[in-house]
Amino acid sequence: MISNRKFFVIIIILLFFTKFTYLNLNENWYNDNQTIYKEEKFDSYIEAFNKAKDFIYLNLKGILINKRKIYLSSNPKVSVVIPCYNCKNYILKAISSIENQDFINFEIIIVNDNSNDTSLLFIEELQKEDLRIKLISNKKNMGTLYTRSIGTLSAKGKYIFPFDSDDMFLDRDILSKIIFITEKNNFDLVIFDIIKTNLLPNLYSPKLKIEKVNIDRKPNLVLFQPELGLHPIRPAKNNIKVVEMLIFARCVKTEIFKKALNKLGDERYSRYMHLVEDFIFNYIIFNTAKSMKYIPKSGYIYIQRNGSQSKRPKSNIQFLIYRIYLLDVLIEFSQDSYKHKKILVKLIFFCLENKNLKIVLTTNEYCNNLFISCLNRILNNKYISEDDKFGIRKRGKPLKFINYTF
Repeated sequence: MISNRKFFVIIIILLFFTKFTYLNLNENWYNDNQTIYKEEKFDSYIEAFNKAKDFIYLNLKGILINKRKIYLSSNPKVSVVIPCYNCKNYILKAISSIENQDFINFEIIIVNDNSNDTSLLFIEELQKEDLRIKLISNKKNMGTLYTRSIGTLSAKGKYIFPFDSDDMFLDRDILSKIIFITEKNNFDLVIFDIIKTNLLPNLYSPKLKIEKVNIDRKPNLVLFQPELGLHPIRPAKNNIKVVEMLIFARCVKTEIFKKALNKLGDERYSRYMHLVEDFIFNYIIFNTAKSMKYIPKSGYIYIQRNGSQSKRPKSNIQFLIYRIYLLDVLIEFSQDSYKHKKILVKLIFFCLENKNLKIVLTTNEYCNNLFISCLNRILNNKYISEDDKFGIRKRGKPLKFINYTF
């Protein structure tokens, strides 16, 4: 007969062994910041929609839920990179949504793009309350592409979450959940869902016109060879599957992001490229990363404001210059096949048919040389079809101001 004492000891040992085995064999568990998380079914669109409405209202009212204490680390796991231009009136809401995360081992890198309001002083005050906030200041206004690049290159975290100064994280567990999924399979890139909303000028009266960006709620694991930013994530026109080209709602390995920027080169990302920032970031990252996953979790609220930097009117001439810069980047990083080069043909057609091309090429020597270089590389590329080359020559011949023999 086993004594009661021995029986009790055996039960304790068995319980301990069972718990230990379960935690080690169950791949769905993740331990970080002294908290255990478990993958679970993600919210439906309706659930995410209702959460977004509630969260926007609470955050704009300055009400935080379960704010965690500050954990300062010299070796943060996550870097949230935020460009800031005249952002004093709304950046506190963005930071609040980050501080509200149950994952606390992060740094917030804010790059002040030579704001002409009191943003710099306001951020310096925020730093006193949260030492995880790091501040970088541009000596002159450089635009979002350069500003985000500078913040990324200074990041210490293993992962980067691109962020905008007027946006918000939705759920408190977005960092912990996405990091868990990223690390479990060693993904270079994990993409989750964005919810868009428009706000009235009065921040305390949000116009809750909310739309979901991604439309395919099924999680897809994609190991890919990048091709022009086209990936089997969600259906689009002509049965092509694409990934949303906004830079937000991404977790990118820092080494991959920095490698992508090194490929791009500082000469490119310092060209004041506001209009095509998202496309270029995504395009170069897609051509650098080797693995990715899309997660059907609505975790990022994208605020559309009147007068925001991304919505500022651009002149038609500046718009064309951006397209020439973009053409140069895509020529270098597009894959070699007829299908993948189609976007280059569409861009060169756009430029040749643009009524402002003469003004740009005759007044801007740099753009003129860059455009001629792009023409040469396209017309001498064996992966551009002869029909497309004929179309380029046909559009170019009447343009006598182009110093090029078609």
